Amino acid sequence: MQPVIPVLPRNSSTLVPGDVVAGHYRVGPLLGKRGTSLVYRVEHIVLGTPYALEVLHPGSTPSQLSWRRFAREVRALSALHNKHVVRVHDADTLPSGARYLVTDLLDGTDLRSLLDREGALPQELAVEYICQVCSALSDAHRLGIVHRDVKPENMFLARYRSGATLIKLRDFGMALFLSDTEMATILGCGVASPNYLSPEQLRNPNAVDERSDIWAVGLSLFELLTGRSPFVGLNAAQIVRKISQGELPGALELDSVPPGLSALVRRCLESDPALRPATAEHVIRELEPFSARHAGAPRAKLRSLPLRTPRPPSVVPSAPDPQNGLV
Repeated sequence: MQPVIPVLPRNSSTLVPGDVVAGHYRVGPLLGKRGTSLVYRVEHIVLGTPYALEVLHPGSTPSQLSWRRFAREVRALSALHNKHVVRVHDADTLPSGARYLVTDLLDGTDLRSLLDREGALPQELAVEYICQVCSALSDAHRLGIVHRDVKPENMFLARYRSGATLIKLRDFGMALFLSDTEMATILGCGVASPNYLSPEQLRNPNAVDERSDIWAVGLSLFELLTGRSPFVGLNAAQIVRKISQGELPGALELDSVPPGLSALVRRCLESDPALRPATAEHVIRELEPFSARHAGAPRAKLRSLPLRTPRPPSVVPSAPDPQNGLV
C-alpha cells in the first residue's frame, strides 16, 4: 500500500509536523524564525536526509516581480560551490504561493550570538573565521555577486560530529548581481543593517561593487576582536550619518592587537573604496601573518579549539565534514 501523503491547504503557508512538501520533504518541528521567515526541520522521504526548509515571508502575497527575483537569485546561489556558503538544494512555492528554500541543516550558532554570550574572540579564531568568510566572498565576487549584508549574524559557525567547526556565510537575500542591470534595479530597494552599510551603499544602493563587502568584513572583524560595536550609543540615523560622511568613531582603535592587524581593519573601513583592499583574496593574504598557522600552530588544530561555553549537540548537519583544513 502506498503511503498517504498529506495535501497542504492552498491558503496556508504554515506547516505542521507530518506535512509533506513537494512530495519529498516530510515536515518536522519548527526550528525557529529568521527575520520574517520560518525555518523547519524536514526529512527527504526517500533518502532519509535531513534538511532545513525555510518559508520566506509566510502569509504574504508574492508578486510576479518578487518571484522572478527569488528564482533568479536561487539559481545564482546554486552556482556557488564553496564549503563556506550554505548550500541551496531546492526552491519552489507552497500551494499558498509562499516561497521556500531547502538548505543544509546545520548545528551551531551564528557569530552574533557567540559574541553576545562570550565576548571578544581570541585573535587567531577571529582571523580564521574572517578568512573563511572571505573565501566565500571571493567565489561570490568572481561570479559578480555582492552579498551586501555581511555581518556576524550571517556568519554561522557549524559544528560537526567530528568536533570540527566551519563558518558558513548565509542569507544572500540582499545580494546584488553586477552583471544584471535588471536585478540591480530590483534588489536596490532592499535595506540591510545600517551598521554594516558602506558609505557608497548608503549614497546609492546600486552603485556598489565587491569593496562594499570589504567594508562590512572590516567592521565584523573589529567586533570579533573587541566584542563590541564601534557605534555603541548611537541610533540608526546617527550611524548612517557618520558612515555616509566618512566619520569613523574614535572607538575604532584596536590597542590589544598587533598594529598591522589594526591597520588592516581601518583600511577595510576607508570611506573611499579605492583605498580598501581590492578583493577578498587580498584580505585573506593580509590576514595570514596574524593567523595561528603563521604563528606555528598547525591549521588542523583549529578544528578542535573549544568554545568557551560548551553546548550540547542538537541537530547534526546534513553536509559532510569539511576536508583538507578549514579554508
